[in-house]
Amino acid sequence: MALNRRLVNVISTNNTKTTWSRQSILSWCNQVLSTDIQKIDDLCTGAAYCCLMDILMPDCINLSKVKFKCYLENHYIHNLALLQQCFNKLKINKSIPIHKLVRGKFQDNYEFAVWFRLFFEANFHKLPEGYDAMVRRNYQTFTKDLKSSMQKVQRADTTVAITPKGARERGHSRDPNMTEQTVRVAPITGIARARAIGGQSTNLNRG
Repeated sequence: MALNRRLVNVISTNNTKTTWSRQSILSWCNQVLSTDIQKIDDLCTGAAYCCLMDILMPDCINLSKVKFKCYLENHYIHNLALLQQCFNKLKINKSIPIHKLVRGKFQDNYEFAVWFRLFFEANFHKLPEGYDAMVRRNYQTFTKDLKSSMQKVQRADTTVAITPKGARERGHSRDPNMTEQTVRVAPITGIARARAIGGQSTNLNRG
């Protein structure tokens, strides 16, 4: 880990003259990292900040430990904790409001994004020779919030037709007086959902 360069600390307040719109920050972030983050709120996973720090100081964060597919709040906390550890090692005087950021609220994440861009631009000189942001993260995409898609699956009812056992044994012949029954299958259970989510977690380091 190359820690021989001293980084400049910056302070961002309501009176800070240099600031950016949400769209400007997203465009900058997407251009630098060759990605397609859609909302400031999505920065709450911390993965993008870890990659930006890798540009400023290659290998200051082990990107194989960063969770790019973030499906749980614990994944966000994990990434932001890696970022804070990096700050501490580099003597960057900034306490990351982790428990505010992981809630995914716009204002908290916007304020931190403004501070981070100020910090980045105060310390960025040029890309390291041969640096490729996508290669550095092993072409991982930034994915956030599987829970919303799981909730959609939960709300989707499945209708199943039940044929009486006797009818099946008679070669599927139907009694005209016998009607099919339908039942609604209960939504995915918490255990099944946890297993589904747990099976999706992915790290860069698959070894």
